[in-house]
Amino acid sequence: RAVLCTGRQAVVAMQAVSSTLGTYWTPTLPARRGSIPAAGCFSPRRPIDGGSAKSPFNVDTYKTGTASGHHHRVVTVTAKGFNSDRDALDLGQTLGCIKRKEGLLNLPPGKVGLFGIRETFEYLKDPNQFIKARVLKYGPVFKTGFFFKPAVVFGSREAVEEFREFETNLPADAALPETFRTLHTKYGALAQSGEEHVATRANFSKVLGRSALEYYTPKLATMTKAFVLGELLVGGLGTSGGMRGGKDETKDKTHEPPSSELKPSKLQPGYDLRQFCLKSLFVLFLGVVPPEPLMNEMYAYNEGLLALGKLSPEFEDGQKALGKLTEFVEKHYRTVKAQGKLDEEQNFFLKQYSTATDEFDTPFTDERIATTVVLMIWGAYIEAAANMGHALWTLMRNPEKLETLKKETRGVFSSSDLKSADPTSFTLTKIFTQLKYTEAVVKETLRAVPQTAGGIRVNPTLRKFGGFDVPAGYVLTADPRIAFLDEKNFPAPEVFSPERFLSDGDPRKKAFLESGASSGLEQNPDVYFPGGVGQHKCPGLSLSTLMTQIFLVYVTGAFDSWEADLTEEGTPDPEYIQIPIVIIDDKYRLEFVRNWQFEM
Repeated sequence: RAVLCTGRQAVVAMQAVSSTLGTYWTPTLPARRGSIPAAGCFSPRRPIDGGSAKSPFNVDTYKTGTASGHHHRVVTVTAKGFNSDRDALDLGQTLGCIKRKEGLLNLPPGKVGLFGIRETFEYLKDPNQFIKARVLKYGPVFKTGFFFKPAVVFGSREAVEEFREFETNLPADAALPETFRTLHTKYGALAQSGEEHVATRANFSKVLGRSALEYYTPKLATMTKAFVLGELLVGGLGTSGGMRGGKDETKDKTHEPPSSELKPSKLQPGYDLRQFCLKSLFVLFLGVVPPEPLMNEMYAYNEGLLALGKLSPEFEDGQKALGKLTEFVEKHYRTVKAQGKLDEEQNFFLKQYSTATDEFDTPFTDERIATTVVLMIWGAYIEAAANMGHALWTLMRNPEKLETLKKETRGVFSSSDLKSADPTSFTLTKIFTQLKYTEAVVKETLRAVPQTAGGIRVNPTLRKFGGFDVPAGYVLTADPRIAFLDEKNFPAPEVFSPERFLSDGDPRKKAFLESGASSGLEQNPDVYFPGGVGQHKCPGLSLSTLMTQIFLVYVTGAFDSWEADLTEEGTPDPEYIQIPIVIIDDKYRLEFVRNWQFEM
């Protein structure tokens, strides 16, 4: 909408000229100072003519006064389908609406702007706050700009249910930023659709299904023992991370002679957990940990994925990092094959992918297998690290929940179990069946501190969705953060309540409900989808959950509590790295209080 202090004939003439050019351009002319009081600009007015039925504009005329008693004839030009709020007065939004030919459509509330630039940068600044603010203003379905593309974001149960009906037919590639599409490669499932995507996902089950998780569980227990008891417990973390100077820190230090001056147990959850998860996933998916400088190239690759353009240094560094990582993995894979070691236990993942095929039943090349290893490590390490860090923070802020968690974990795993990491004790069945509250803590953490948005898809044709028109070319994204804020789905959504995810027969759930709390729709996949919706939902969420559960078993066994470390300019609450996964930044530190059974 543009407000013009001019004659109505000028508006009509401008429409005629703009129509000839194939677009509509409505300039905003500066008014004489004081001629249009702010109240007058947004007050109700008497429409005159209202524009023709075929025009993409509503044309309204009204009078406004000045302090001197003079009156001015003011004409407003409003693209049809716009809401009469301040967003509609945004010039960029007006021009964007005209450019995209949306004047006659009934779009969701919100604004995109001309190219989605402002909305994109506001989103990148703080994604969770961005979504929360727009849900409060517009409701659970709104339009915005995502990565410089017009988008409809939604999260109501009804909209998600409707989206599932046609989601499989939507292309994914064009919705992603160009830098992401390039660095994620043609092998990345996020950029695939149709039969190609189906074939890629079919191979995931070999390395992320239940049988694979059973294989990973004792290995994760051993690595978590080395990290928590061998590093965190003895004060070896909290300054620069768990892998210092390129040394292999996997050596078990739990039986080393005690130091006369035991260091405090401190942790930088952002850095230390990221390093731990990155190292652990290289072990699971490749069988070896690269030298630290090479392993840390994953961070440069991560930054390159969401670089602002291909000419940026971040994108260039990301390309180089991807090349170095895939070269290392491919060389190692070929060596393992040449030496006939694919059947060895540590090469489980490589063995599974050695028989992988595409949609044409063509075996994966060595280069594709190497790229897949890199992509899957990238997709899992930061998600697991973020969830571990967020769980520590939410439990610290809710000590009564921590006590409930400790009661469960210490009842299932004794101190001797933790010190031995006995594979017969750490089984997937035991974790899945006996750590129900631990699982609920992980789920509630994902709800209370959402890590990311849902997947993004491109709408190829004009369609009705949620009662609105969605033009071709718009991005559609089911955002779990919207569903997580809805009180109908999660009563008292601002309260951290793992009990909401327990079964109705669990005594802890009964006590929770008897306390006056109410149950929502936690078990409904249309309201709880932290890993996204449909064919592109995160395939590694179960692995991330398993890693976090085992980590919490060790942390709550070895330590009684923890708190923010306020020394050396420490802060009580963390700041966050927002993109692509919300994760605690590297500066934040926690200090842990040891359980007497683990005092050295």
